[in-house]
Amino acid sequence: MGQQPIPIEIDAEVFARSTTLFDLKRTVLAPEAIAALASDIVRGLAQGGLARPAAALPDIDESESAAFCARLIEPDPDGALRFIADRRAEGLSRRDVYLGYVGAAARKLGADWEADRLSFAQVTIGTGHLYALMRALKTEGGTGPQEVALRKHALFATVPRETHGIGITVAAEVFRGEGWEIDLEIGLDHDGIIAAARQTRAQVIGLSLSTEERLQDLIRLVLGLRLVVPGAIIGVATGDAFDDDKVAMFADIDLLFADAPTACADLERLIRARR
Repeated sequence: MGQQPIPIEIDAEVFARSTTLFDLKRTVLAPEAIAALASDIVRGLAQGGLARPAAALPDIDESESAAFCARLIEPDPDGALRFIADRRAEGLSRRDVYLGYVGAAARKLGADWEADRLSFAQVTIGTGHLYALMRALKTEGGTGPQEVALRKHALFATVPRETHGIGITVAAEVFRGEGWEIDLEIGLDHDGIIAAARQTRAQVIGLSLSTEERLQDLIRLVLGLRLVVPGAIIGVATGDAFDDDKVAMFADIDLLFADAPTACADLERLIRARR
């Protein structure tokens, strides 16, 4: 018998893009930066599974969970994708995939990392594939992770350790003039921005980055934001001398913003396309 097709509830294109981006990060970022990303993924996805009552957890056989983790740490991401696609094709809900497999796998990867049962390479491969699966899984009923609320509401923030906030302040005023509700945060650290995104549940997030030295902070921040607001549109405005292609290559973003009026028009066009 042939393999089941990938269910429409899993966006294989998003999965492929996300795995490629994470693999690229592993080749260019310092080991400590990759370790921080892996730790964020483990913590974010593991906590998502623990947030529900234990009684609500699906009954997943331990051998099945172990088999999934074995697929996750394989260099080829297709094994992990196929494993979850098969579970979805068997009727397992997205919720049960998260509670029974994704959250449990994140906790196991973290525990095995702490106990040195997995190498650094295995952990970073596994967490990268787990993150890609989180990005690719759609909500029940066929609605994708890119669903955007009708409300014109955005969170604007400077990238952690970024010292220039004038540009994003001006952009916030331009957007407000176009009828947007803007929560503006300047000078927050990584955890502060993540907390603001979690609280506001903003479906549009604009970030300001003026120096290439903060690119690593941007990469980590975007990953963290994807974990708490998976469906958000994330755009970045960069400084005049910045290599925009480099940002688009390494960070998991949706848009690069030019001037504020153009950014406003681009966002509204993307929102209309995703509805």
